[in-house]
Amino acid sequence: MSNVKATFKALTAEQQAIVNERRVAGELRPDDWLRLLGPVAEFDRQADAARKDGGFFERRFARKHDVPNALRSFVLPLLPILREDHDPERSLELRIDLSGAEQPGKRVRSSDPYKKGAYHKVVDTFFDDPWLEGHAHFVDGADVRFSVVDHIRSSEKNKRSASGRHKRKTKRKKKTELSVTLSVPARNYAAAGGAWRAVPKESIKAGENRTVVKLGGVVAQPSLESAPVVGMLLELISGAYERVEPTRRKKL
Repeated sequence: MSNVKATFKALTAEQQAIVNERRVAGELRPDDWLRLLGPVAEFDRQADAARKDGGFFERRFARKHDVPNALRSFVLPLLPILREDHDPERSLELRIDLSGAEQPGKRVRSSDPYKKGAYHKVVDTFFDDPWLEGHAHFVDGADVRFSVVDHIRSSEKNKRSASGRHKRKTKRKKKTELSVTLSVPARNYAAAGGAWRAVPKESIKAGENRTVVKLGGVVAQPSLESAPVVGMLLELISGAYERVEPTRRKKL
């Protein structure tokens, strides 16, 4: 038995299901999420190495059980950071879907055929892939909702060569949208004045009971396999907190 296969067999049934389905959703405390996802990420690390340097059967098993690296590079590093401020008595809600963008349920629309340069027929198909959604509860009373959505444009191009043969080419581009909604109790926070870091999308609403800050941004990705760095989401959370300030409580 290869090392990567042995690592897979050592996973729990729930962890094996995450590998096979590339999906998981639930409400767990951050430490429990780490215990659930940590071994899956370690299996993925070993599988990546096996695909490069393993024997034939090990490479085939690793390819069949591949987990997109976003779990290892984004989700797992995010968890201990959220844990620092998370209410230990509350659960962290997560929905992770790494099954891929180009599937019927995630297709948004397709363009009418059009001509472009040497291509006599081009059709663009657009997909929205919300692969991470979360809801955290911080000890200061804040609710933090966040999401990471990949927007894919798949362009299928057709042309005729000089010899009269038809040629088809597909080109894909990806952008990733990150968004954060911070909702804080009015008894603890109020909307802040002054300057702060600018973000592409911003909304601040001060209500009687809670102040809600929404921030978001989009980044172009160099490839379909690329994932944003976790620091981008943390910058949005930090930026949301910049837009509120603690209220001064009067002494009784």
